[in-house]
Amino acid sequence: MKRASQFVFRSGRLVSVLAPIIAVVLYPRARWLFGFAAVGVALLLFIILTTKKPTAPDVAALAERLLSGSSGQWDVDDYGHINPKDPQVRELWERTMEVGGLPEEWPGLDEEKKNQIRDIIRSLKQLGVTSE
Repeated sequence: MKRASQFVFRSGRLVSVLAPIIAVVLYPRARWLFGFAAVGVALLLFIILTTKKPTAPDVAALAERLLSGSSGQWDVDDYGHINPKDPQVRELWERTMEVGGLPEEWPGLDEEKKNQIRDIIRSLKQLGVTSE
């Protein structure tokens, strides 16, 4: 099953790369259609360049919501995919995952592990104060 899904995924990428080239050869008058592809690429670049990188206070606030159990619908996924670029924030973010495991399980942790995560959250908040 895994091999079949990998084959389909890879062949889909191949088709998406080859299809415009084949279309230019077969339909040379319809080059204006590739403007849509250029707009799509421009939008992706715009999103990548303007996306706000997560700061230490952002990570701390999200971790606090997860720990208290008052998280929103997508907070667990958001926390799991934060991927902070700052090495100190990244290290603390990874420590929360090591201590608490999956973020959706944090409300049910014992008090010792919750206190460890709270200490990490405090460190994240202090890191945010010192970096401002």
